[in-house]
Amino acid sequence: MPNRIIKESIHGSDKVNRMTDFQFRLWVNLITYVDDYGRGDARPAMIKGTCFPLRDRITNKDIDAALSALADIGCVGLYTVDGRPYLYLPNWESHQSVRNKKSRYPAPPAPDENCMQLNAIECNCVSESNPNPNPNPNPNPNPNVCTEQAPLAPVPPLPLNDGSEYHVTVDQLDEWRSLYPAVDIEQELRKMRGWLNANKTKRKTRKAIERFITNWLSGEQDKGHRAPAQKPEEKPAASYDINAASEKAKTTMPILVKKERR
Repeated sequence: MPNRIIKESIHGSDKVNRMTDFQFRLWVNLITYVDDYGRGDARPAMIKGTCFPLRDRITNKDIDAALSALADIGCVGLYTVDGRPYLYLPNWESHQSVRNKKSRYPAPPAPDENCMQLNAIECNCVSESNPNPNPNPNPNPNPNVCTEQAPLAPVPPLPLNDGSEYHVTVDQLDEWRSLYPAVDIEQELRKMRGWLNANKTKRKTRKAIERFITNWLSGEQDKGHRAPAQKPEEKPAASYDINAASEKAKTTMPILVKKERR
């Protein structure tokens, strides 16, 4: 692992000074945690084991909350690939040396691939590089606005920290079913909504909600959800027939013959 550079410009950085003490400590640790391309595994347990191996008081929940806050500030980027969460540090190449030819982790989605959302619903957008891909002579007057909404899954939306809601699409539901076969996805999404309604201060941002969902489902998958062990078959209680027992006693009981004295 090459040495990392921290520049003195952080002293006057508005973003850095918005961090709490723990968020700043986590961010500094992430600089040595990520690979040569500024990317890393965003699972809290992995970060804790590498960055805070001897600090038992720091929990996975602390790290998860701090990551979400750093993402809101703009000092960390969060993304998922194949259901697994990853992170990256923005503008990495501007501050650090890239020596390896290939990253250990998948690349985050390019900015022009991020689909804008309409009414807090994920949908497919028209790319700026091809403003009129539709042969229809009446093109979309605003190519940056969603023209087709992805079908929504029949599950309740999840409340976000800004008061809006996150709607799950059918494609997302199908993907999670394939990634977490031991989990009842619909039921767990209902549990998530209940938990977020009961813990309003811990609601997630739109950027962090997918990571919250995949972490939750991954935890449920790891539990195994084994079917309960079957109870041994109970044998019926033996019946007792007093009449039959009495007859049997007569046939088996020795008969005593009293001899008379002469």
